[in-house]
Amino acid sequence: MTQIFNCIRSYFKGDRWLLSAVIFLVILSVLAVYSSTSALAYQKMHGDTAYYLGRHCVMLLAGVFTLGTFSHIRPKYFSGTAELMLVASILLLVAALVSGSSINGSSRWVRVGSLTFQPSEIAKISLMIYAAKQLAKHDGEPNKAFWPIVVATGIVCGLILLENLSTFILVATSVGVLMIVGRVSLMKLGLLGASLGVFIGLIIYFAPLVSEVFPPAKRALTWRARIERFSGDDASHSNRRKDKTQEEQALTAVSTGGLAGRGPGNSYMKNFLPMAYSDFIFSTILEEYGMWGGILVVMAYFVIFARARDVAIHSKKPFHLYTIAGLGILLTLQAMINMMVGVGLLPVTGQTLPMVSMGGTSNLITGMAYGIMLSVSNETQRLTQEQAAGN
Repeated sequence: MTQIFNCIRSYFKGDRWLLSAVIFLVILSVLAVYSSTSALAYQKMHGDTAYYLGRHCVMLLAGVFTLGTFSHIRPKYFSGTAELMLVASILLLVAALVSGSSINGSSRWVRVGSLTFQPSEIAKISLMIYAAKQLAKHDGEPNKAFWPIVVATGIVCGLILLENLSTFILVATSVGVLMIVGRVSLMKLGLLGASLGVFIGLIIYFAPLVSEVFPPAKRALTWRARIERFSGDDASHSNRRKDKTQEEQALTAVSTGGLAGRGPGNSYMKNFLPMAYSDFIFSTILEEYGMWGGILVVMAYFVIFARARDVAIHSKKPFHLYTIAGLGILLTLQAMINMMVGVGLLPVTGQTLPMVSMGGTSNLITGMAYGIMLSVSNETQRLTQEQAAGN
């Protein structure tokens, strides 16, 4: 048994605290998804609750395997393939728009055999690595990295925006914060951010006209409706009450959880809450495990972010610094958005909770991202030890 444990342990390289936090999320995911898919199982699988649990566990294990594999790959290989990954991601985004499968009202999925995946999941990781490479390349003169990153981000985010506003905001914000870390001019970033804010605001305000003149932007109507439901500005009170059902159900789940929760598997609102296993999984966790359970989840993501920050500070090479910082920012911000939606602080976005929500192939991509972070932390540890030995 000891040999098996040591063999498994040796498979994962990198920071142990970061890895431990991810493993905690994986274990929580099994419990939360098994509980939150019970209603879905009765609706679609004749009550076979083991079906979704089994499928989720397979994808989670694949994600953990991917995490371990990528933790063994040296960061220089990610830098060497950054442009290739970015181009491939852009081509996949175009393919999704042209011939993608429609799921939940949007065509942003690519089907390969029996598997479907969102190219935007791959694109956001590829873009962060490309941005890290550009900032590392121009480490002494960071403003030279501004336009290469902005052009790449504009192409990727432009393709994402046609179908998914929340992912657009997530990716654009993460890249912007990374450029701040890279000491790019705050004036340039401020002007760019203000321009984007005005542009998105105009699209949402004139959503009916925009969707009529430019049909590919038809989801602008959905974005506007979600914001109006959240702010309570719908013209019809009855329609507002009807449309806000999922937000109110999520808040009911949160309020009934209390401090200690109703207990694992005892959630009541999961039977009524749409996407309880994905978009609103944090609400289910709060109902079953209470505020203390929610705090543990928040702390897990805090540990991941804190360890990424610590590794970035002690990195010996600029690419290592910007890569782990960028991925840490991206995944932590995504987790924050999901959790804030779950407690009613943001309108519904569709962002999943990384490594917790039931997401199929997205767990593979998230595992890859965490694996890259572990790879960078492992390389940083190695270089630090070599430097200490040399002194």
